[in-house]
Formats: sequence, structure tokens, C-alpha cells
Amino acid sequence: MPKSREEQNNLKRAAIAAATLTLLEECGGEGLSMRRVADKSGISLGNLQYHYKNKEELLNAILNSFLKQYLDENWGGRESSSLEQIFLQILTHSSFDSCAIVFKELWSLSTRNDEIDGMLDSFYRQTHELFCQLLTSSSGSTFDQQRVARTVNILLPFFEGYCVTKKALRSDPKILARDLASLAENFMKSG
Repeated sequence: MPKSREEQNNLKRAAIAAATLTLLEECGGEGLSMRRVADKSGISLGNLQYHYKNKEELLNAILNSFLKQYLDENWGGRESSSLEQIFLQILTHSSFDSCAIVFKELWSLSTRNDEIDGMLDSFYRQTHELFCQLLTSSSGSTFDQQRVARTVNILLPFFEGYCVTKKALRSDPKILARDLASLAENFMKSG
């Protein structure tokens, strides 16, 4: 049975999203073009422009979806885990390396694109809120919410920076997760 027009469009958009993210990883934001995305997606440039008028519209749609998926996969559904388990899951998540590449490109693009900058701001506010909820629910103790927020203010930039420095540091993720959990708990207690 033939697929409906909507199903066909959704499949094309999924192929476009996958091609765009792959090209971001391979070529960076500067090497990303509508022609390259069309070629990588296996569709014509005109067909791509039917779905997305220009590169900015394409990036905004793709990145919004990417950031939502990243939040769901990396920060959601871990309320019953210990802090050490949460940190280990984040540090060893299968998409950590590829996401680091995309995030580096996002940071670069955000300096020239207000819409992407706004998306990143919104993403980091959501991430901060989810991270606070995770620390509160998994710590097993009741902490002042200001201390929890201050702890997240330290940890979130650490994880962002770790994605860049991971290869050079070559630290054992299990030891690092244990150390981070200990630091976080101590800071929330005495912070």
C-alpha cells in the first residue's frame, strides 16, 4: 500500500535531518550547504527547498529536534539512579562523542545566528532544570534548592568542557563519576 503524502514527507525530513547531522559532524557548519544536504539525503535541491527554504530554516528545524532528543536521551528518566550512576551514564553515553562534535558546531554557529543562539539558551535552561531535578531526586537527602542550583552551575559547564577534553584527559569514567558524585554531595551539603 502506498504511503500517504504526510508519511512520505516525514520520511524525507528524517533523511534530511540525518544527512544534516552527519554533514555537521564531517564538515562543520561552514562546510554545510543545501546542495550537500540534498546530495547526502538522496533528493534534489528543489525538493529540499520545498521542505526548508534555506540553510538557516533547515538548521533551526534540525537543531531544535536534535536538542530535544539529546535532552530526552541524556537527562530524562534517571530519577531512581544514584548520582554516581547518573554521572557514569552521561560520561559513557553512546552518542557522547558525536554529540560533542555537533555541539561544537552549534556553539560556533550561535555566534552568528540569533535564532540558534536562542535555541541554545533555551536548551541550557531546560538542561539546568532537569539536572537540578535529577540531583534532588537521586541524592537521597533533602538539600536547599539554591545549593542544588549552584552545584549544577558547576557541573553543567564541566560536562560541556569534558566533551572537548575527554580524549586528552583519558580519565576512567567510573572513577570520574564517583569523584563527581562525592564532590556534588559535599558541595550541596556545605555549599
